[in-house]
Amino acid sequence: MISSFLKRVVERSTHISNGMKHTTNKFTQRFTTATSPASESYSTSAKLMHWGMASGILSCFALVQAKNYTSDKKMKGKYMFWHKSMGLLMGICFVPRVAVRLSNKVPKLPEGNVIEHALANLSHWTLYSLMLFMPLSGVAMGYFGGKGLPFFFTTIPGATKENKNGKIAKNAWYYHKNIGQVFEYFFVPLHVGAVGFHFLRGQNILKRINPFL
Repeated sequence: MISSFLKRVVERSTHISNGMKHTTNKFTQRFTTATSPASESYSTSAKLMHWGMASGILSCFALVQAKNYTSDKKMKGKYMFWHKSMGLLMGICFVPRVAVRLSNKVPKLPEGNVIEHALANLSHWTLYSLMLFMPLSGVAMGYFGGKGLPFFFTTIPGATKENKNGKIAKNAWYYHKNIGQVFEYFFVPLHVGAVGFHFLRGQNILKRINPFL
């Protein structure tokens, strides 16, 4: 009787152990593999443009935050000078970014339903729209306000006194500031969250934009 009881205990333990091993293997596989659509890769030029512009855009956000967290007026001016310089550079880079996008094969979307794919496309093109709108509104603000366009070690002259337009500059500032906050506080976290969402589903989409692969 005792022997039979011990036998059942051993069998039960073995069953539990095998179940745990199976669960662990599935969990490990989820974080180390990707489905075939997600494993397709972007071109090297697209990867470099992606990370280059991502770094520039995040720098723009960081410089504004640095300006907000200092009481030194001189430093505020410096932070905004570099913010505007980087923003203008991102505007210039937008043209080759679109050219690379249109001239290279784009990987298929990760496996998902029609709604997920529609939202992914909507989010993607909204990001492109924001990457275009933010520099354009910044340029309009600086040019029509007459202060010019800072560009690292120089300043491109703004409109002359006769051509200045305070209304355009004011509207540009308003939309630049408010839409910029939507960009920073909503779309960037949404973009990062989407990467995490796919990662948890076993779709390592970062792999296809990795410039070292």
